[in-house]
Amino acid sequence: MSQRRWLAHQLGGAATLLLALGAGTGCSRPAATPPNVLLVTLDTVRADHLSAYGYPVATSPRLQALARQATLYRQARATSPWTIPTHASLFTGKFPFEHGAISFKVDRPDARNAYPLPYEHLTLAEALRDSGYQTAAFVANGGYLAPRWQINQGFQGYLTRQVWAAELNKPIRRWLRRDAREPFFLFVNYMDAHRPYNSVPRPGLLPRAVTPPDDGRLLTQLCERVLPARGPVPDELRQRVVDQYDTALANLDEQLGQLLDRLVELGLYDRTLIVVTSDHGEYFGEHHLVEHSKDVYEAALRVPLLVKLPGQRAGREDATPVSSVDVPRLILEALPGEGPRARLADFPYRPGNHPLLAENEFTRAKDLVGRPWSWRFDRVRAAFFDGPWKALRSSDGRHELYQLERDPAEAHDLASAEAARLRQMLTALERFEGSRPRYRHAGPPGLPEPDAEEREQLRSLGYLD
Repeated sequence: MSQRRWLAHQLGGAATLLLALGAGTGCSRPAATPPNVLLVTLDTVRADHLSAYGYPVATSPRLQALARQATLYRQARATSPWTIPTHASLFTGKFPFEHGAISFKVDRPDARNAYPLPYEHLTLAEALRDSGYQTAAFVANGGYLAPRWQINQGFQGYLTRQVWAAELNKPIRRWLRRDAREPFFLFVNYMDAHRPYNSVPRPGLLPRAVTPPDDGRLLTQLCERVLPARGPVPDELRQRVVDQYDTALANLDEQLGQLLDRLVELGLYDRTLIVVTSDHGEYFGEHHLVEHSKDVYEAALRVPLLVKLPGQRAGREDATPVSSVDVPRLILEALPGEGPRARLADFPYRPGNHPLLAENEFTRAKDLVGRPWSWRFDRVRAAFFDGPWKALRSSDGRHELYQLERDPAEAHDLASAEAARLRQMLTALERFEGSRPRYRHAGPPGLPEPDAEEREQLRSLGYLD
């Protein structure tokens, strides 16, 4: 790492509490101030469980209201089915094989079986900070977005609080009231839809009673019944977990609306570029999978993506296939001025100019070692898209092929029937990977052991027993 980038990283870390917790009054700015940027990740939110994407339960009325004034991307996919790789893609504009923030195989349950984001990559936060933006992040994922994973590069303030959205919104509201003349880049990560689901009951949402927050015990039961991949998925148990998840989505959506209302109150809404997306989805028995970080099927990759330009009032839908890697470019291209646009070359991917792919290396160590189902995840997988076709490359040789328009649930593997097409797509995937620089790690990351607080956070999120 260069001395300049090391120093910038150290200064950013030292300013964290001063910026994240500083609260002032007023928000006066010159009229020529560039627009603000708000990037929100709804952790663990799959698009097909949002009413904004056609789900029959009213899980996201506030997101639907935003969509009426924004561009809603119908075909958005995460670059990975778990937190670190996709967030690294959202900030670097690179696929996991390029940025290197990926998992690796271990032989004991160790929550550190992943590489942090290397410092040599330029992040969106760094690009905007260097262009005169104040950068701040409020993050609920205390497990895999903690500073040790180095996703915080470029943020002058980085506050991690493993709480539900209503609590996280409190310091955000205070921060938005600060007196500042510079535009801001604000990153918010909400965790209500991640284990343990925020299933505080919402009367009228569902026609049946919902199990209230239970520290993930119901979800654990589903894992133990489904992950061994023996026998059918228990429908009644699955539905109870889905009801918890859908309730969590509605609770999360309400708090997203509260954040947007705060922007309106402060006169910031029309002067802010707003991007709402997710880092991955969640399995509820599809392919005998539960939760996420285990495979690259659509339940874990199809995510929401909404982009509202400053002052935009007319909503539209876009069917262009898009990826997490497109987000930095979508943001920078929408900003005026030479500063942000001077960094466009550092974020070359934009919708439509690259293939679509997603990657997953093994899984979290808790499921990779010592479980009856660990054998299922001892492999590296990649998904590659070509129109309606999706090929899965697997390090164990068990490749798969699906036609998503006819088979959105990926229930019918056409690898044998369409062997020539599968070979062609896998060759195209290898050709694309060969055309881009692959990040090579010198060795294990050498992360320190988590302290007691970090271990408890990881345990509560389901990553440690």
